[in-house]
Amino acid sequence: MIDKMINEFNTPFYLYNENIIQEKIQFLNNLNFKFDCKFHFAVKANPNLAILNRIHLHNFGAEVVSAGELFKALKSGFDPTNIIFDGPGKTEFDLKYAITQQIRSINIENLDEIDFINEYSLSKGLQTNIGIRINPNIDGYTLDKITTGKTGGKFGVSFDQIDFDSILNFKGIKLTTLSEHIGSQITDHNQLIKSYQELISLADQLLKKGISIETLDFGGGFGVIDHSDQELNFQEWEKDLNKILEGKSYKVIFEPGRYIVADSCELISKVLYVKQSGNKKIVITDCSFSEYLRPALYDITPPIEVLNKSKDFDVYDIAGGICESTDYLAKDIKLPQIKKGDYIKFLNVGAYGSSMSSTYNSRPRPLEVMMNKEEYRVIRSRDTLEDLCKNEIM
Repeated sequence: MIDKMINEFNTPFYLYNENIIQEKIQFLNNLNFKFDCKFHFAVKANPNLAILNRIHLHNFGAEVVSAGELFKALKSGFDPTNIIFDGPGKTEFDLKYAITQQIRSINIENLDEIDFINEYSLSKGLQTNIGIRINPNIDGYTLDKITTGKTGGKFGVSFDQIDFDSILNFKGIKLTTLSEHIGSQITDHNQLIKSYQELISLADQLLKKGISIETLDFGGGFGVIDHSDQELNFQEWEKDLNKILEGKSYKVIFEPGRYIVADSCELISKVLYVKQSGNKKIVITDCSFSEYLRPALYDITPPIEVLNKSKDFDVYDIAGGICESTDYLAKDIKLPQIKKGDYIKFLNVGAYGSSMSSTYNSRPRPLEVMMNKEEYRVIRSRDTLEDLCKNEIM
């Protein structure tokens, strides 16, 4: 099937496997939790409407961080009561849109948000459900650039900064949720459990003061690690979760994003040139960090496959065609010998591949294709050159 697609579509293009997405969703939905639980897909991982639509059909909610993501979640079929809104930098437009859509919860990360949400809700004759994202000061033991639960960062609010009693006096809001999220690509389930316990303890303390919290949002961060068999021990995670929530009546939310879609997608690219530069063999491809930013942003190497049958190997740097010295997708990687015209697959790009893509160097954004066992279809058309100019005024 891949040969047929390469003949039909110009590279680069993203190729998703719908069956892998469904398998991940079914795995999570089949976990044996002893408490009320719902998964909300983190839309930032991949906001394609076709993917969102497939996910919502499996009883998932959505987690969004912008008005744009909220719009796409609604357009793809998610009910407003199954959408939560996070983010440390919500604009007034973001908040107004979320308030008027009456979503499940707006999780605030700056105390100033509370006054605005209250006043605008009252002006519209509404009462808005809010949550507070707590910063538990717990290290997720992940990359520094994707850790979010430590003091000194921009995410969440420290417990000692919050006057819960005063929040109860606002008539335009209702505090329903406590949330936290300590980072992405987490494989140590003990760190997740530790962060959950902090939230449970806080909710229990508030209950003793007469402040009832309905929902605990534990975030996501389940690791999908390239080049490693290291993964989250879901069995131990499930067992410990059931234990710490035994006898509790809280509803629980999880926010998986990358875990659902990362390894469902390959970025198909063509080799334009192979050049020698000093002692380096450099492969220039027709994709770049405009199509997959994570290798340059996080200094990671994605899994790579070469679509040829060479039995000889060599060591290469894999570069894109962007006029930036950081535009490499891999360095010093051993691969089957590559020649001009070969095709390369970059794996695990379903999360933050398309969603972080750009038109830098005025490169049209690529085609996106979804396949299953029997067929494939285009789920996003390739930008045209005219698309690059459609919002500009000369």
